[in-house]
Amino acid sequence: MNDRGLLEEFDFFKERDGRFRISLTSTCNARCWFCHNEGSAPPIEVEHNKELQHKKHICSADEYIMLVKGLINLGISRLYFTGGEPLISQKLNPILATIPPHDPQKFKVILATNGVLLNKKIHELKDKQIDKVKISLHAFSDESMWRIERLSCIDEVKESIRKASGIFPEVEINTLLMPENQHEILDIIQFARDLKIDIEILELVWTDYNRPCYTDKRLSTNDLASELVRQGGTEQLSSPGIGVNLKVVDFENSSVRLMDNSLGSSYVGTCQTCSLRTACVEGFWSIRVDPEGYAQPCLLRNDLRVDLKPYLQKEGDLESFIPLWVGAFMKGEPMLDIFLWESVF
Repeated sequence: MNDRGLLEEFDFFKERDGRFRISLTSTCNARCWFCHNEGSAPPIEVEHNKELQHKKHICSADEYIMLVKGLINLGISRLYFTGGEPLISQKLNPILATIPPHDPQKFKVILATNGVLLNKKIHELKDKQIDKVKISLHAFSDESMWRIERLSCIDEVKESIRKASGIFPEVEINTLLMPENQHEILDIIQFARDLKIDIEILELVWTDYNRPCYTDKRLSTNDLASELVRQGGTEQLSSPGIGVNLKVVDFENSSVRLMDNSLGSSYVGTCQTCSLRTACVEGFWSIRVDPEGYAQPCLLRNDLRVDLKPYLQKEGDLESFIPLWVGAFMKGEPMLDIFLWESVF
């Protein structure tokens, strides 16, 4: 196996803003019907089916800290802290406290939250090395929020977004377009524009959990993009080279990025022979690390999970392992666990 070729693939991943999404907990205070919980069983599904279990929270704060340090050393440009809801996790603050001052042009620390707890915790977060807060806003009224998330606190979330926009270097809204919020989507976008912050509009991604309703629930963003152009926005196409291509509609003080399945996605070597390729619309764009310390490069393929904990015990082990593992996935070359371990030692 040509290690140099695998390292080149990993370099391409980094150059195209490939990211790691670090899930600190599978617990969440919301019950969104569409949630994929970063590959863990969503809270609403666990409630409905008692045989399902969340992933266990066995990755320690020290192991997460070692993970983050190793990823920074490797030059990963986007580090997301997610959940469930990451603000529930007691590990978040100790981890953030170890991240050194840095140039956000080299790497960004991004907190992804539903915003419900943000207002209460914002003062303990404002001095941390957080470059961007990405806040979900899937509704604009309590009625819609209840139908989507089983929560009724939309004013608190809006206030969190307002307050965060004046504290953190960058704030972005994240919204899934769906039948439950279609009538409010322009209000949500206008809210972002009034605050002069960006917003990303997503289309529903297929998973095993939303299989029964996927066809009825998935809405295209195409008409929405056309409406925003009619409102004076300037449209362009963003093709990052990994993941989903996006339509971007720019206004004077904010941008609306829209996922559009019809624009296509970028797939890598392993994707070419994957039996789930026809169901995948995201392509390859991130590595997800779950609360058990496992990483997987694809939301739909649990069989690709690999345990990172053995590489989080000693300085330098992770830095030797990750480039070859990610590179092999991108190149479509199988790598046995024993080979991976030997390549570290």
